[in-house]
Parts: sequence; structure tokens; C-alpha cells
Amino acid sequence: MSEIITTPAADFSPEQIYSQYRRKVLGYISSRISSWEDAEDLCEEVFVKLFKAMERFDAKQAKPSTLLYKLAHDIVIDYYRTHKEHGELNEESATVSGADDIVGSSMRLDELKEALLQLPEEQRDIIVLRYYKGITLLKIAEMMGMTYKMVKYRHSQALEAMKKLLD
Repeated sequence: MSEIITTPAADFSPEQIYSQYRRKVLGYISSRISSWEDAEDLCEEVFVKLFKAMERFDAKQAKPSTLLYKLAHDIVIDYYRTHKEHGELNEESATVSGADDIVGSSMRLDELKEALLQLPEEQRDIIVLRYYKGITLLKIAEMMGMTYKMVKYRHSQALEAMKKLLD
């Protein structure tokens, strides 16, 4: 096991910190990112940010590894925000049981149109974007400036309302 840095960060060169923590940071990132090349790029980004932040770092408050892993975590989060890779979010769990069948069924289009027009505008927009444009709920949340949970909730409300209107 490698030695933990316990003296002020200023006492260590960037090369020492890099050689001591690179494999660990790369392992942390690669366990969260599916692309090895992206993980390597992000690992390098972590160290660039660390070296820029070292001037402001107070080793009496925390170890350099604390800052490193915080930076790595933040960079992974930023990666997912910019690459829209949200495998852990399950679109299927965002629907009301059986309600998807309403929109995807072979029902007459005029009945569906009439039901859609009776929904509040926000719910109607979510249904149109989700089922006619094929956009994920996560992307809809971004587009509408809402949280994913709120769009998921409104989506469920809209499907339930349509189910009642179409019965």
C-alpha cells in the first residue's frame, strides 16, 4: 500500500502527487465511466485542476487525496451532465403501470388528439415530447427547466388523466 501524504501539499511536487494517486483516481473514474479513453482524459483533467488548486489548498484542513477525490467526483458528474449518459435512471420506472399502452395503442387518432387537448399545456407538452418526438424524460426535464423527478411526476399525472379521459 502506498504511503499517504501527511505533510503540507506544498512540500510535494506535482510529479509525486501524480505518481502516487494517478492509478487510484483512474480506477475511481473508470469504475464510473464506460469509456476507458474518456476515463483517462478525465483523470488528467482531475490532476490539472488539482495543480491549479494547490495554491489555495490548506493541508491542515484535509489531505490532498480528499481534494483529489472531490475533484474526480465533480468531474464525473460534469461528464454525465454533458454526455447525457444516465444509465442508472430507468425510463420504464417513470411510467404508470399500463398507462404507456394508452399512447402506444391502435386507438383512433382523433380520440387521442381530443384527450391530449384536454390536458394542461405542460402535461400535453411532456406527452408529445416523450411519445411523438421520442425524447427521454431526462432530456425533457432539461428542455423544460424542471427536475427529472418533477417531469416524471407530471408524466405520470398526464398518463393517468389520459387513461381516465379515454375510458
